[in-house]
Amino acid sequence: MNRSGIFGLAVAAMVSGMVSATAVTSAYAQDFTLRGKRVEVILPYSPGGAADAYGRLIARYLQPHLPGNPTVIVRNEPGAGAIAGTNNFDANARSDGTMLLVTSTSTQMNYLLQDSRVNYDLTQMTPVVVNPLGMMVYLREELGIESAEELSLILDTPVRSGAHTPTSADLVQLIEFHILGLEVEPVFGLQRGDAKQAFERGEIQISYDNPLAYSTYVEPMVESGIAKPIYTMGYVDAAGDHVVDPAFPELPTFPETVEMVTGETPSGPAYDAWQTMFFSRVMASKSVQLPGDTPPEIIEAYRLAAEAMTQDPGYIEAIEALSGGYPTLFGQEASDRWQQSLQFDPESREWLRNWLVETYEVSL
Repeated sequence: MNRSGIFGLAVAAMVSGMVSATAVTSAYAQDFTLRGKRVEVILPYSPGGAADAYGRLIARYLQPHLPGNPTVIVRNEPGAGAIAGTNNFDANARSDGTMLLVTSTSTQMNYLLQDSRVNYDLTQMTPVVVNPLGMMVYLREELGIESAEELSLILDTPVRSGAHTPTSADLVQLIEFHILGLEVEPVFGLQRGDAKQAFERGEIQISYDNPLAYSTYVEPMVESGIAKPIYTMGYVDAAGDHVVDPAFPELPTFPETVEMVTGETPSGPAYDAWQTMFFSRVMASKSVQLPGDTPPEIIEAYRLAAEAMTQDPGYIEAIEALSGGYPTLFGQEASDRWQQSLQFDPESREWLRNWLVETYEVSL
């Protein structure tokens, strides 16, 4: 049985025991209040970036739905690629409902790759909300590829991509290119904005972006005949099925693309490593977390607040403008996707360690 199947069985086994407990917890949640208190939202990132904008948006729209109408403030604690602030939160956060942590893909990547500076345990935290954000891969039109199925025609053609480092969030796409058998040479040292400019100038031939960056920067290149969308990482629906990305429903998913190009269903440690990183990169791209030792009645109070927030017309409009209209996950679905983003089995981790050393001379 594959890893996702085992995870599904574990979740199913828990459900019957949770039903009666939830009813009791909900009753206690009605008595919980934050009246007269101050809730701190910790952002382990510098002001001005995407994670900062996300955290401030959630703080703004969650606040009126919290019991007791507390004051909510946002505090930036940047440092060490989000590690410093997250370490501090994990070690010192109050579990009385007055402290929240904002996470982004880098938070999970540092944890998954076992960065020596990481002291936090993300598996013990409880998500209030989880916000997915898809990813789409595109090529230069000059390569002559019209669809994912035609990628097999350029397997022996050297192409370049832009990436920050071998162990940044770009690692997910580097693994994809490896699984597909593409001969991709990454140009390291490029942030996504740098990569888009390099792509437009023709210095790199394959790139990737989320839907917001696509509509702003990539779509004009598509319309002018420079870029061609090829595939997405996909999306996992409420039933746990890997489906097309709702932002790009006309494009095949990465697993479908692998079957088209190789003729085989993707499997093995490389694909297992990709699956974990897919959940980290896409399904749990950004989140807001409670400390791990938060009492059940406070967790339930936050779940109710998150549910109410997702029905707020102002929030719906704001989050669509920020993240492209993907649904905001809360409750059990948020917990499921969060935990899936952190499940790295030993065989996959060992494969990744060896592959990074052999391919990029990078040791974890």
